[in-house]
Amino acid sequence: MANYTHDLIVIGAGSGGLGAAGFGGAIGLNVALIDRTEKNFGGDCLNYGCVPSKALLHVAAQFAGARAAEKFGLRTEGKADFKRVMQYIHERQDIIRKHESPDYLSEEYGLDCHIGEAMLTGPREVTVNGQKLSAPRIVLATGSKPGHMSVPGSELVKQYDNESVFTELDELPEKLLIVGGGPNACEMAQAFRRLGSEVTVLNRGERILDKDPAEAAAVLQRKLDGEGVDIRHQTEIKRFKDERTAVLVQDGAPAGEVEFTHLIVAIGRRVTTKGLGLELAGVHTKEGKIVVDDYYRTSNKAIFAVGDAYGQEMFSHGAEKHNTDLWTNLLSPIDRKHKLQHFSWVTFTDPEVATFGLTPRQLEEQGIDYETVQQSFDHDDRAVAADYRDSVLILYIAKTSFGSGKLLGGTMAAPGAGEMIQELLLLNMLDLDYGKLTNKLYAYPVGSRINQKPARDRAQQRLLSPLSKRALQIAYRLQNR
Repeated sequence: MANYTHDLIVIGAGSGGLGAAGFGGAIGLNVALIDRTEKNFGGDCLNYGCVPSKALLHVAAQFAGARAAEKFGLRTEGKADFKRVMQYIHERQDIIRKHESPDYLSEEYGLDCHIGEAMLTGPREVTVNGQKLSAPRIVLATGSKPGHMSVPGSELVKQYDNESVFTELDELPEKLLIVGGGPNACEMAQAFRRLGSEVTVLNRGERILDKDPAEAAAVLQRKLDGEGVDIRHQTEIKRFKDERTAVLVQDGAPAGEVEFTHLIVAIGRRVTTKGLGLELAGVHTKEGKIVVDDYYRTSNKAIFAVGDAYGQEMFSHGAEKHNTDLWTNLLSPIDRKHKLQHFSWVTFTDPEVATFGLTPRQLEEQGIDYETVQQSFDHDDRAVAADYRDSVLILYIAKTSFGSGKLLGGTMAAPGAGEMIQELLLLNMLDLDYGKLTNKLYAYPVGSRINQKPARDRAQQRLLSPLSKRALQIAYRLQNR
């Protein structure tokens, strides 16, 4: 048996690394956890992503609620005190950071935490601060970095991203320009618009949220339009004229100029691999990404990748899924293969857009026969009372010769959609028929009753067929003579 310094080495202390190292420490293994700075502990989610962005959205929602109350007589005026907004965000981060600091992790899980640049210097060896560490297994959880624009004149402009917006932005933008059309761009657009900024979004695609169904994205588009966000599709920056003016093209044709005081770039993320010494450990890369198989193994079978380093499901809960699979494989002779059919994600705008399970494209690629059910909120009592009838639920259900098939996936665009889809996701994970919801008794008028509506409608359709109605009439008359 080789003489290793540790049982496991984890590089990166974000969501992926904390999950991998934390479980190892919890079961009593000698685990080394490395990150380049102490502030990086907690990773993108705590420092720049989920936590600060959701805190920002929470604050912005208070402003939106106050303005909505004007129709009932409340008078509001002014803009947000941005310093106090950022203070609130940083306070939320500090509360969580206490449980993800090196000292806490060392005390609670027995982790050997190292602060410094980690470099692979052998197949099972890592060097940090001149110290050589070794282990039979190494996990790469090095995360990703936001992409930036490179067009003529871009050197003239300060480009904020999801990281620097929470560490360097010190004033509420007067005229905010956002490049991108995904979840981050939409969340930032709504938050800053509600806080008082003029917001323009440049989206190179035909619509926002191109990984979600068009019908759901359209619900959010209408909401953003109504709040005064200027979204321009198939539009890109050709060049920057100066530090406050961008020259645009739309679908390849000149589209004028747009002035701005601040620029946020939200065009995706790039996996972090620079300086890791991957080649010294026999870890292959392709187009800047680590080559990983369906069992999270790199080309060096002693080295694994999870979280954003894996290159798929680049969410904090994606890293959680990766670590569940990884530890199954590290502890069992039966390997668990990476699969996608029960994954979910949420765009935390108002309304939220929440997607789970398989998408139509994935269903078609796998040759699965399914039907699409689309449910309006127009006549849902809770939606009427709380004024969110412009919402939609879309479900993909396996076709069967009789009854209701398994729930394969779906999307909801509605306030609180991320919470309301959870019972649907559970059906999906347990491979249960969607019809199981038919007889569930919901408290009236909870919003999640909408999940049951298509199931009951389908059951009623079968029950009220001419043949069924005739049989029920006969049964009633025989029983009640």
